[in-house]
Amino acid sequence: MPNRPRTPVYTPTVGEVVRDLGHRDFTGDPVEAVYMDTLAGLAYLRPLAGGCEWTTKPEHVQALASPRFITVQHPSRPRTADVA
Repeated sequence: MPNRPRTPVYTPTVGEVVRDLGHRDFTGDPVEAVYMDTLAGLAYLRPLAGGCEWTTKPEHVQALASPRFITVQHPSRPRTADVA
């Protein structure tokens, strides 16, 4: 069996609205979500209206035909007790 060339995985920008081919909405269409990051081999996405992130395989992330971006707030670093 001949080897097929591998298609490179799309790497979005943080805050970019993407399509998640691994998750479907109630109509059966891929869900659109905001790309947050890729960690430990999984892409983290968040709903457009905000809410809890979910993970998907990076190969399930697809760019939209017309790129859109949303401002993303990153969590702040944990606070430490001041030493007196």
